[in-house]
Amino acid sequence: MKKQTKELQKLKGIGEVLSRRLLEASYDTIAKVAAAEEKGLARIEGMNPKKVRSIVTQARKMTGEAEKSRHTWLEERHIR
Repeated sequence: MKKQTKELQKLKGIGEVLSRRLLEASYDTIAKVAAAEEKGLARIEGMNPKKVRSIVTQARKMTGEAEKSRHTWLEERHIR
């Protein structure tokens, strides 16, 4: 659980308390936050509704970068 809270805290605007609340609401990875409906995140206690879009955007960028890295690795592997 500590590892998951630290991962979620990589998102600007998510601290220790909010990361625990996200976990309690089953948002235990940045990918799940990225896939979340903004309305769902806005219902989490302590979540600033004005910052939800920013948090989701950050998460989507982070998961997109991870996907690009993974695909690049796969492409390099096939070239050899």
